[in-house]
Amino acid sequence: MNHIEVELKLAAQSSAIDAVRQCISTLSPQHSAPRKLTNIYFDTAQRQLRQWDMGLRIRGCDGRYEMTMKTAGQVISGLHQRPEFNVEIDSPEINLAAFPAEIWPEGTDIAQLEDELEVLFSTNFTRETWLVKFEDSEIEIVFDQGEVSAGAKDLPIQEFELELKQGFVADVLNLAKKFADIDGLNLSSLSKAARGYSLLANEPVPLVRPESVFDYEEQPIEKSLLHMQQLCQQHEQYWLADGEHARHGLSEFLRFVQAFLVHYQNSAPHFVHDLPLEQLRLDVTDETVSAEGFCYSSQWLKCKLAFIQWLTALTYTDVE
Repeated sequence: MNHIEVELKLAAQSSAIDAVRQCISTLSPQHSAPRKLTNIYFDTAQRQLRQWDMGLRIRGCDGRYEMTMKTAGQVISGLHQRPEFNVEIDSPEINLAAFPAEIWPEGTDIAQLEDELEVLFSTNFTRETWLVKFEDSEIEIVFDQGEVSAGAKDLPIQEFELELKQGFVADVLNLAKKFADIDGLNLSSLSKAARGYSLLANEPVPLVRPESVFDYEEQPIEKSLLHMQQLCQQHEQYWLADGEHARHGLSEFLRFVQAFLVHYQNSAPHFVHDLPLEQLRLDVTDETVSAEGFCYSSQWLKCKLAFIQWLTALTYTDVE
């Protein structure tokens, strides 16, 4: 089975979990009890699948197994869209021939590739699920809590995901806005697999200070908005990693965003013009405000969701 997976990831601080659960309970959800999921991720020693922007895993739950391949897609802040191919299997063993032939780059030797695969890392977490009818869509909300592990290294998993099962991307964003009054949530651009790969690095990735401006007048507005989203995530991650002069860089970036909106004042929707960007910029420069406090704040989440909504209205297709 294959489909385009569209989901929004929200990393959650512990203080936000009960409030999100309470918000979900108001949506008349179909609730499924928590299940323990184990996922094993594979690649070659040369990281061939990673180079192709593909991800391969086997998921086990209650004695049943599913093999999944995700191929190249798009990430806009925490909104992920990727083709996904799922195959039920009898045992946790790789069988690449079970996937459609067209997913592979031309000339791929499937048998040789399969022989070269090795286990890289795993994720183990408890998943709780709610299925909701929201506006004109069917959306699955999940809460995952556990860890991703590679050898002796591990990273925590604590996140909500909103996956569009049928309907409209705009409804996913509108549902996320219902959670955006809650402090302690942050749009996550990193998949579980990306976090697993990060554990495999022999040395930490050097911190690089993001640029704060770019020339947007010579390209379509969709490309400018996407580039802006990417820069926003880079500034956020740089500050959370305690990068040098991170406050100043993010403050300058927000000034640039304000100038961008002046330039596109006739194109930007009202909900973007209404954002308190100047107050957010002042919050960034306030030394009493921590990186985590700002990046997991309700106002920052609302700001990022608004820009994603603007961009997706211009670029996304919907799921039937």
